[in-house]
Amino acid sequence: MSLVYTITSGHIECQNEKLEIPFALVFHKDGVFRVEIILPNTDIINKHEGNYHYSLLGLTEKKYPIECTNLFLTKHNGYNNKVEFISEGFIKLTKPKRKEAPPYSETSYKREKIWFVELENLKTGFANFTQIKRSKYGEVGEDYFPNSILDHTETPWVIDNLIDNGNYFKFKLIKKEGSDNLLIDIRENKGYCKLYYDYYLTIKGDLITLLSFMNGGLVKVRKEYLGKSYGQSNKGFNSEIEINYSFINKYVDSYNDYLRINYHHSCSSEIFNEMFLKCFDTFQHYNKLLELDSLIFSLTVSSQTIGLKERYFILITALEKIAKRYSKINLGEQNYLIDNKLFEGNIKQNLLDSILPIKNIDKDAWNRMNSILSNLNNNNSSTKTLLDFLIFAKIPLSNSVKKLIKKERNLAVHEGNIGGDSQEMFNNYLKLDHILRDIILNIIGYFGKRNRKGLYATLEEFESSNPKQANISNTYVIK
Repeated sequence: MSLVYTITSGHIECQNEKLEIPFALVFHKDGVFRVEIILPNTDIINKHEGNYHYSLLGLTEKKYPIECTNLFLTKHNGYNNKVEFISEGFIKLTKPKRKEAPPYSETSYKREKIWFVELENLKTGFANFTQIKRSKYGEVGEDYFPNSILDHTETPWVIDNLIDNGNYFKFKLIKKEGSDNLLIDIRENKGYCKLYYDYYLTIKGDLITLLSFMNGGLVKVRKEYLGKSYGQSNKGFNSEIEINYSFINKYVDSYNDYLRINYHHSCSSEIFNEMFLKCFDTFQHYNKLLELDSLIFSLTVSSQTIGLKERYFILITALEKIAKRYSKINLGEQNYLIDNKLFEGNIKQNLLDSILPIKNIDKDAWNRMNSILSNLNNNNSSTKTLLDFLIFAKIPLSNSVKKLIKKERNLAVHEGNIGGDSQEMFNNYLKLDHILRDIILNIIGYFGKRNRKGLYATLEEFESSNPKQANISNTYVIK
C-alpha cells in the first residue's frame, strides 16, 4: 500500500453535516483508495452510525484542492479516534496553475474540457500506423530508416442531441505509458465540436457499455483527465483536473471475440469506424428504450468462467426481459386475437351469461372464470412476445430459432435441461449467445464483420430476414 496524497486541512461530510479535520492520509493499493484520519471528536460518526458513506474535501500539501467521494467506513479505533475509509467512488485532484488555490470549501461552475479517458480491461488490436523518420549522421530524409508502427486506432464519432454544440467528433485509442490500460484521446476536437466534460457525462454510460460489448468483456473507466489544460512528461499525460476511480484491479478476464477488434488491424478499423460513425446514436436511443446495457452486462457475465448451465440461464432470462420490455413499449394498443369490438360487443357477453349461474353456487370460482374470460381476447403469450421481438430485431425465424423459443426455453426454465449431452448443451448455448449478440447489432444498424462459430439459420434465411447482413462465415448450422 503506497501513500499518494497528504491532506493538510479540510472536512468530512455526512448528510450535510461537516467536521473539520487537521490531517488525513490517502493510500492506494490494487486500484482501491483508502483514507486514514484521526478525528478531533467522534460526534459525526456517532450520530450517523447507520450511514457508512462520507465525503472529504480538503487541500493537499501542495495546496491542491482534493475531493474524496463515497467513503465507506471500515474501521474506528475508539482509543485515539482513528478512522479508516475505503473509497467506492473517486478521488478528484485539481492542480491549478495560479499560485494561490481557492479554499477547498469554494465551489464555482466551470465548463471543463475532457482530454483523455483511461480505460481498464479493453483489449484491442490497433488499426492505425504512426510513421517514424530516423536520420543518419544528422541527415533527415524519406529514405533514411523509415519505420511504421501500429500504435493507435482513430475513428470518427457522431453524437447528436448535444445542445448548442456540433455533432462530429474524433477520438484515438492509444496505450497508456507503462500500463496495459488504454487512453481515449479526445484532444483533436476543436472549434464548434468540442466535447466538454458535462456533455461527456451524459454519454459516458453509453460509451462504456458499447465498448464493453465490442470488447466481449467489461470495460471500466479508471481515470479521467479534464480541465483547462493538459501536459505530458516521461510518466505520461497529466491535466489540470484528474479524477481517479477507486475499484479493485481485475488482472484476469475472459473475452468474447464475436466482434474481432483484437484480431487484425483491418478488422479493428472497420468495426470502430462503423460503430462510432454510424451506430452510436442509434445505440443511445435503443439503450434508453430497451435497456441494452442490461443485456450487454448479461452477455459479459456469460463470458466468464462459470458453468454452462448458469451462463445459459443468465442469457435466456436476458432474452425474455428485453422482449417483454419491447412488447410493453411497442404495443401501445392492446394486441387482440380477433377484432375487440366484436369480442366485447357479442362474444364476451354471451360467455359471461353462460357462466352466470355459477355465481350463486361458488362465487370464488365465478370470479376466477370471469377474470379469464375478460382477458380471453388478449394475445400476449410469452411465445408470441418473443417471436414478435425477434422479427423486430431481424432475426430469421428458422426451425432452429423456433425450437429455441417453443421447446428449449421451456425445458431450461422449468426442468433445468439445456441439452441431452455436452455437445447439444454447447450448441444450444452458442445459438442463444449468437442470437442475443445479433439482436443488439441488428437493432443498432451494424452489419459488418461477425465472428460466428455456428449458424442458427441458413444463408438464405439470413439474407431474407435482412439483406444487409454481411460476412456470414461458411460454418456449421446449429440444428
